[in-house]
Amino acid sequence: MRRRRHNTQRRLKLSEIDFARTVKNHASMLKYMLKFAPAAIISQMLFCIFVSFADTMSGPVTLKFVFNGLSEGKSFPEIFKFIILISMIILARHAFGGLNEYFMSMGRVKISSGMRRTVFEKAKSIDLSCYETAEFYNDFVWAASQADDKIFRVMHLWSLLFARVSDIVFIGGFMLINDYTLFAFSVVSMIVRVICSTKIINKRYEMEVEAKPVLRELDYTTRVFYLADYAKEIRLSDMHKTLFKNLKKTMTRLRDIYMHRGKKIALYSIISDCIASDLFTAATLFYLCMRTMVYHTMLFGDLSALLSATTGFSFRMGEFINVLANFAQESLYIDKFMSFMNTESKTELRKGRIPESGVKEIELRGVSFKYTGEEHCSLSDINIKIKPYEKIALVGYNGAGKSTLAKLLMNLYDVSEGSILVGGIDIREFDVSEYRKQFGAVFQDYKIFAGTVGENVMMDFAQEKDHERIISSLHDSGFDKIDRLSDGVNTSVTREFNADGLGLSGGEEQKIAIARIFCKDCEYVILDEPSSALDPISEYNLNQSMMKLSENKTVIFISHRLSTTCMADRIYMLEQGKIIEQGSHDELMSLDGKYAEMFNKQAEKYRM
Repeated sequence: MRRRRHNTQRRLKLSEIDFARTVKNHASMLKYMLKFAPAAIISQMLFCIFVSFADTMSGPVTLKFVFNGLSEGKSFPEIFKFIILISMIILARHAFGGLNEYFMSMGRVKISSGMRRTVFEKAKSIDLSCYETAEFYNDFVWAASQADDKIFRVMHLWSLLFARVSDIVFIGGFMLINDYTLFAFSVVSMIVRVICSTKIINKRYEMEVEAKPVLRELDYTTRVFYLADYAKEIRLSDMHKTLFKNLKKTMTRLRDIYMHRGKKIALYSIISDCIASDLFTAATLFYLCMRTMVYHTMLFGDLSALLSATTGFSFRMGEFINVLANFAQESLYIDKFMSFMNTESKTELRKGRIPESGVKEIELRGVSFKYTGEEHCSLSDINIKIKPYEKIALVGYNGAGKSTLAKLLMNLYDVSEGSILVGGIDIREFDVSEYRKQFGAVFQDYKIFAGTVGENVMMDFAQEKDHERIISSLHDSGFDKIDRLSDGVNTSVTREFNADGLGLSGGEEQKIAIARIFCKDCEYVILDEPSSALDPISEYNLNQSMMKLSENKTVIFISHRLSTTCMADRIYMLEQGKIIEQGSHDELMSLDGKYAEMFNKQAEKYRM
């Protein structure tokens, strides 16, 4: 896969995100939550509202009623009845809280499962060409790795929003009824907080954007040290010194970024706390004392209740502003998620004709292909006709375009120019999923999954009825080890999740990958360096098996070991994305061109 790296990165600020877009983004995430766990979300919102009501009743309302009642000489039964009522409200709150926790526990599991399934289904349907751009790849990795975390973050913000709005309605309403001047003080405080919070959010986001590429470098160094893939090289070389040096530089850059942005964030935080919090609290106390002690226009119960309400209202207003700011900040990240989810797929979702069964002629007419972001074509004006049941070899040095050509044949990419026809029909007219079922392939960068041996061969669930076919395919690929495994095809591969998992050599892994071809009922076989990890004897036995089991299939194989190409009916020599020679092995050797030169160089190694 080829990607162009882009060092420029657009910085988004809070001012660039409009209110409508923020609401739309969060509403989209709320739809996902309601889709996967409606009972949990509705329960949580109702609980937040009820908590605000209960807090207002047990706080300011109780203080006002009780202290004013004592001053006004209310009877004990009146006060006692009110206390009983408040106690029942508090008990109801706790009971509701326990029930809500149950709903939320179940809901988190459902939401997590639903979001993962949604992201994975989308990832499977995205065109392979999208992965060629670094920007999309970064956004995709982010969306896949943080979908759970972000939707729970959004869920938490929605809960806070309902809670703070409810607080403002209940406590603010109490203040407005009892003293509108204090309510006006709170509005002024809110304006100061909004201005400072906006500045803080902008600076924090700029800091995160600037730090993102640095954190990626830090993550790479971390992965190198804990992944088994690098363990041997790290221990057998001094590469760790270079990595440590790079780590030090990375941490220095990260520190500089945080220090530069952190100073401005600290400044706005101090202004917000001093003016909107400390100054507001002092003014409130002065005002209430003047009304109570100087003008005698307020009872002690009113003072206690309003002081409690004002303190609570100020705190809630501060949190409300933070929630709005966080909504805007999370909206910037949701943009990436929604961009990923809205990515259009042209190839992967293509519907069309169902290919007829049976091996057909394959023809490439003037095929050219250019990877996204590349200046030059990887393949140029390729013209090939592959007759049914032919064995075709694609040879050439690294970067010649062999693997790209194989991917075009399987319609993993659409050609940039020209067309590929199977049975005289352009493959873009076929249903892409049905078309690919005709192909069996082993890539040079094949992957073994953390499942059972059977699942890795079937690339699907391995049922009891498939076991005999799986074992036969493994034997054909040369993986005779299957007969010595106590659990047979049910043996776990890799030790990532199972301490007793099967550890395999590179050659053994490749044999399992090759067994997939023998196990699959397909018309066309593509083998991209199928024997690169095998010893010469295993390679010879594999070649014999492949030729025998592929008699009724068209086979296209890519190999750097030209001893394999001798079995091909026709050989195509590629260089810089173009076909420079074609013919049988004998014809190309007699031509004494690039193929013959390449073959003789390899043959010399065995004659020495």
